[in-house]
Amino acid sequence: MNRNSKGFTLIELVTVIAILGVLAAMTVPKFFDLQTQAKIETENMIIGTIRAGLETYAANQIVTTGSKVYPISSTSTVLTDILNPVPEGWGYDASNEHVFNSDSTAKWTYSSAGGALYTIGSRTLIP
Repeated sequence: MNRNSKGFTLIELVTVIAILGVLAAMTVPKFFDLQTQAKIETENMIIGTIRAGLETYAANQIVTTGSKVYPISSTSTVLTDILNPVPEGWGYDASNEHVFNSDSTAKWTYSSAGGALYTIGSRTLIP
């Protein structure tokens, strides 16, 4: 056997593969956490868009009726009037709640009792 041959020994290759495996095991969970953070940020962006839409609606009501009034949540078209078009991946249900369609982990609601105040809430659903 020639001792001057160039190349890696089996032990060196196994060591490198083991190190790469450890690095991959540390990196993959961080990647999945980034996906969760991206979903949360998307939800926050949509809630901000709805808030801006509500303020625009109320400002239009000042011009029309002379007073700042938010839409009453008992109407079936309240969120379609404010947020048009609906963001991709989101859908309406019967109670003015929006649910993210892909995995149902994010949900937010709009409610306004008399049109004077409004509440936007969000929560994480456990499937």
